[in-house]
Amino acid sequence: MYVIIGGAYNGKRSYVDRLITTMENKETIYCDGSLPEIIQASTNKRYVISRFEEIVKPYLHLKEEEVASQIAGHILTISKQTEIICICTDMSRGVVPLEKEARQLRDTCGRVYQQLCQNANTVIRVWYGIPQYLKGEQ
Repeated sequence: MYVIIGGAYNGKRSYVDRLITTMENKETIYCDGSLPEIIQASTNKRYVISRFEEIVKPYLHLKEEEVASQIAGHILTISKQTEIICICTDMSRGVVPLEKEARQLRDTCGRVYQQLCQNANTVIRVWYGIPQYLKGEQ
């Protein structure tokens, strides 16, 4: 599993598109703001999951840790069957939102990202189009 993380509009999607061209030829399915179904996972497909804010938002009434475990667990289950690339937008940047819901969203996404990064084979931070490998080999 790959985790590509960086700020908004820092070139993460473009980097992933270039990365995919160097990988084994598989059907690539983009899941923007949604999770693929576990039963859909197939070894001849690759899933690119992004817009975690949209995935997390409906669950903000639950505890952060609970939501993070459910979402990360779902992704990790699929990653045992097929290739996963997660595009994660760093929402923190040291700014604490004033609104409670915005803080919850930022914190819950951060907890999801922590679990994904801990379990990923490769973690790459993209800063303005430049990849920096944090975990795994180039």
